[in-house]
Amino acid sequence: MKAKYIFSAIVLGVSLASCTNWFDENLMGNKDSKVTDVRTGMSYTMTDDDYKMLAIYPENIDKALALDPKDSTGLKELQALAKEKAFTETASADMYAPALLNDKYPYLDNGTTCDLVYTMREGKTNRVRAFDDAQGFALTVDDYETIWQKRGADYLTPATVGGIPAFLLTKMAKATAGQIALISYNYSDDEPDPSELSDFLPYALRLSELLAFPDEKLHEITGYVGEVKSAISGRFYMVDGDYSIYVYGVTDEDGNKVWKDKGIQQGDEITIRGRYSTEGGEPQILDGVYISHKPANVAPRRAAKAHKMSVVNALYILGADGWAPLTDDQVKAVVALPQNVYDQAGVTAITDMEIIHTYLRGAFPYAVEKDIYLVAYMGKNGATADEWVYDGTDFILNTGYVTETMSFEVKADKWIANISTYLQAKFVDEGPGKFTIHHVNLDGLNYIWRYQAAYGMTASAYVSGTNHRVEDWLVSPNIRLKKSVKPQLTFDQAVRYGNTTDNPTWLNVMVTNNFTGDVMSTEWKKLEWQAELPDGSNWIFRSSGIFDLSEYNGQTIVIAFRYKTDFDGIEVPSAPTWEVQNLLLAEPAEESPAQ
Repeated sequence: MKAKYIFSAIVLGVSLASCTNWFDENLMGNKDSKVTDVRTGMSYTMTDDDYKMLAIYPENIDKALALDPKDSTGLKELQALAKEKAFTETASADMYAPALLNDKYPYLDNGTTCDLVYTMREGKTNRVRAFDDAQGFALTVDDYETIWQKRGADYLTPATVGGIPAFLLTKMAKATAGQIALISYNYSDDEPDPSELSDFLPYALRLSELLAFPDEKLHEITGYVGEVKSAISGRFYMVDGDYSIYVYGVTDEDGNKVWKDKGIQQGDEITIRGRYSTEGGEPQILDGVYISHKPANVAPRRAAKAHKMSVVNALYILGADGWAPLTDDQVKAVVALPQNVYDQAGVTAITDMEIIHTYLRGAFPYAVEKDIYLVAYMGKNGATADEWVYDGTDFILNTGYVTETMSFEVKADKWIANISTYLQAKFVDEGPGKFTIHHVNLDGLNYIWRYQAAYGMTASAYVSGTNHRVEDWLVSPNIRLKKSVKPQLTFDQAVRYGNTTDNPTWLNVMVTNNFTGDVMSTEWKKLEWQAELPDGSNWIFRSSGIFDLSEYNGQTIVIAFRYKTDFDGIEVPSAPTWEVQNLLLAEPAEESPAQ
């Protein structure tokens, strides 16, 4: 960037070397010569103090103010990233990180490159975002009756829990595909005795049901005749167990008094039509119209069977084939936080994440490193969810912050983001970089993928005369394509041994936009080879061809190299050696990413 004239060293060199005026010839204009410092393969990881500095650099303040001079939104976002120690979509690394690199490396020259490792605040994952419109509710007496098509059971059983999907189609008739419901219901393993149930009548309620969930709709209400206030006008107290309400008169459809004509007596079961009201300050039934009654049953009633109840919280999602329990094979478990967790904490909504943290520790004592748990619960604003990842020691809440890498280069004596290059890995002489190796089956070997300085990343299942059945992955870091136009992946590869029939099956390039951290639980897409694989007869490196990844524009992806000879029914007569180097994921020269 700046010419470096190390005067003392040069003068000393001249005095010791010869009488030739090397200084004049080389540094005073006789030759266009100067000492340069161009470095490639550099990497720098930002510290907490670096983020704080971003909001202080004058050039960053000018950039932020220029975005929206009127309301200073850009400046507020710049200050927020410094405080939260993370870039965002609008306060991005390509915009504000150059000031930091200019400050730290002012002396490096054009052509210098550096991979900057930083924290990005991405927010919720797609799995969690699906809960943004989730609905949570507990089943009501009416809901149980709808599922049972009977009255008398305010719980579900093994015989009726399967009716939830059909019930939700009616209950949430306006829901669209992807809608999630977090429902709570009473459950018993014991089926009720038939005597406990009665035929389902729409709009008909026991008095106890009306008073448990009062509304002012017109209902057919059934109870028992209690204390009679007036046998002429039909004023009486209707009772049902511990429930009681005053009825201000009963007539027929035409308004005629019917008490004496019908022979209604205290203790009779009676059904009337009316509506709940609190006019006058006392709960009452207005506009009582006689429907029917039957004399009191003097025979002892059969006691209802005692049922052991529990409260179940369950998740359902609406798909193309209707409602179904929510599952996700990309996570270790999908959990609706159990009711006893709320009860033990003495809350109806979760606001303290330590409650869920404690639950996970107790519920999953055998969690494995990188296992992901999706936990749905009722928060202060309704149904929601979070992801937790087991790090080998404890469960960690996924806060939406991820580590990313962006390439920067010195051009025209200033650091700028190379946003046309999304990932670059030479491998040769530089190591695996941010790539990681994930073992699935080593068949007793110590490694399959490994780094060799002269050849890059290499993989082979042939050891000591034996061709092993193995599976091993070389996985990239997160690759951010948020501003991509036509991202293209290329690399150089050599393939030795194996055979032309099996090698294309055994050696694969994979891509995903939803990496779980576990190659086996992630949903991958296998990329079709764009150039014929080397035939295995020599060690010559050839281009992989161009893999177009435009379908992932705007997303964050991970690519991987899978070496797999572990296929059922396929012998391994000759395991290939695969060597990979000079990987580049970038825009073609004629394209440029959106600014």
